[in-house]
Amino acid sequence: MSTFSHAQEGMGLLPTAYGVRAGVVWPSDLALPSRPPALVYLDTFAYINLAKVAVGTAPPGYKDLFAACRQALADGRAMFPLSSTHVLEIYKIASVAQRRDVVAVMEELSEFNFLLGRPQIMELEFEAALNDLPTMTIAPQGHIPLVGTHMLHAFGKKGGIVFDGTTAEEASWWAEKICHDMGIDTGADPMASLNRWAMRQLVTGPDDHDDPALLRAGYSLDGWRDMLKQRAKRENDLVSKLDADPALRQTKLRDVINANELYVELGHLVDRAQTATGLALSQILEIQDPPKSECLAKIRNFNDGMPSTRVAASVKERYHSDRRHAWTTNDLQDIDALAIAMPYCDAAFIDKAARNQLVSSRELKFFETFLPRRPGDLMDWLAGLPTP
Repeated sequence: MSTFSHAQEGMGLLPTAYGVRAGVVWPSDLALPSRPPALVYLDTFAYINLAKVAVGTAPPGYKDLFAACRQALADGRAMFPLSSTHVLEIYKIASVAQRRDVVAVMEELSEFNFLLGRPQIMELEFEAALNDLPTMTIAPQGHIPLVGTHMLHAFGKKGGIVFDGTTAEEASWWAEKICHDMGIDTGADPMASLNRWAMRQLVTGPDDHDDPALLRAGYSLDGWRDMLKQRAKRENDLVSKLDADPALRQTKLRDVINANELYVELGHLVDRAQTATGLALSQILEIQDPPKSECLAKIRNFNDGMPSTRVAASVKERYHSDRRHAWTTNDLQDIDALAIAMPYCDAAFIDKAARNQLVSSRELKFFETFLPRRPGDLMDWLAGLPTP
């Protein structure tokens, strides 16, 4: 997806069994960077392989791909933003040395630019979907950039070192002093150098996530881990429900997935809308109880009009079509990354299994995102990008 030029396309149905709408509703509050440069999403596995170039153990094609990425970045033809999934996956690497090597490549190519987190994008998309209904008007939040310059942007927060109560000159003096005291190269801009160093530490993570001193200071990954475990449990619970009624998996799987997305993944936004409007979502969408076929069509149009939810539902549908699939936290992390990369990036270099799921989903072809199979495919695509 290179621009918002597809916005508000028609409601024609794609040739699929469940009739997914052809267009989506782009959130007007989400500010996209101008093109060029193209947005290129590199999965963590790609960064790991690129990091192996330095020691001569990279798989075939990655040395040349690294050179192509560097050149595209230098020419202003491409940028390679990171996501919250990158950070969480880096934290799971046990070897601190490997983490540092991979983060060094991430820093070079991404320049520590980060995509906005999926929860924040979901919120903007949900509000846009409501505003697309003739009876609804949701006040805009104001422009929120898709790409930010701090890791915390990927988690919906602002970041950066700030010296309260100081002038810019005083802040620069303090930054230079801290850099000198800690052996950090100040470069031409001490504040920028200090922030870059701090970002490198944040993305790499501590040597020991269970360090007692860190835990006493309040550091913990349990919140994220527990949230992902709970989401995986809900998907496994859905597997059991589908097993209990096999007809649902065979004929109404997309509708089941849509309902699950709407009232589980988006449940807090549904509740917020009800509080703000005094109307339940069923009233807003004019859904009868029990829902008739036309009511299911309304839910489909609403859900599939939200770009990231559309991607997530498609991937989950393919997972749930196989009753043997046991859901893990990794599945949810991957889906969160794909749900942003597919609609909002111009290319996504992801693992084979994830690529197959996206390519086989005809309802996602609308996004026109380039999905290379091999390093050479991405190299050729990068070479064809326009120079600003």
